[in-house]
Amino acid sequence: MALLAAIRMKGRFSLSPSARATLDSLRLRKLYSCTLLSDSDSAKGMLQAAKDAISFGPISREAAVFLLRRRGRTLDGRRLSEAKSQEEIEKLADALLAGKSPHELGISASFALSPPKGGFGSRKKAFPGGPLGRNEKIGELIMKMA
Repeated sequence: MALLAAIRMKGRFSLSPSARATLDSLRLRKLYSCTLLSDSDSAKGMLQAAKDAISFGPISREAAVFLLRRRGRTLDGRRLSEAKSQEEIEKLADALLAGKSPHELGISASFALSPPKGGFGSRKKAFPGGPLGRNEKIGELIMKMA
């Protein structure tokens, strides 16, 4: 089972109420927030419903380790890099990619990212020209934003 990453790229004023509700259920409440999801049919449906406001795609092991090391937090709010060693963070990333939920592993599934270094071109275009919708290079985008 693959692991999907979703990043919110648009604010709340340009969205319909149904898209806002979908983003709330995906735990994408703020601009540039990121969440990790399992590759299930219900998650794919929610991602497809909010594709005009988010960037999503399958995440690689390297990007998952980078995200956990730079922006990961435990359930009690401590930084993951301070609470765990590098080897433990890599084991957590492997467990996430194997299908375990972040809550089972004791980590938060939401990550607060910053705007990307170097920009991402136009935020209003779909993947080949911009970041919106299904993005096969989501790992590179995460590394620019973490």
